[in-house]
Amino acid sequence: MKRKTISLIGAAALVCGGLFSGCTSVSSTQKFNAIGMGTVNEKAVCLTHVEIPGYFFLGLPIFVGSAMGDGEMAIFMNTLTPENVVNLLTREAKKRGAARMIDVQVTTSEHSVFPFITKEVIQGSGIGVRTKAQAAKKAQIEYDLEP
Repeated sequence: MKRKTISLIGAAALVCGGLFSGCTSVSSTQKFNAIGMGTVNEKAVCLTHVEIPGYFFLGLPIFVGSAMGDGEMAIFMNTLTPENVVNLLTREAKKRGAARMIDVQVTTSEHSVFPFITKEVIQGSGIGVRTKAQAAKKAQIEYDLEP
């Protein structure tokens, strides 16, 4: 009887966790409506936003967005760190062709969901940029690789 009760509680926790917990999300855009977002010497390549949510019971992690990437979730692991957010930001910016990030901001928020259960969210955003020389070098490499 105890085994069935524990199994039922575990299954309910997994279902509730899946319903309440969002997964890690990474989104990026390259549309700036002809407004320069870079600096004098650098051009904006992408604006990237990362969000990692998590649910905690008395400070212990239950369901938390994964540090591995978009759409992932970790169980009983605390991945809500600025290092994980910045890692995801820079990884996405590199995919989009950025050489570095500017205006990086990381924020954390927390609020109570149920008694003893809190939801914490860490978010980060930044602008991926590259210089004219870096863009020319990338174009040269792409040109050389063409048949």
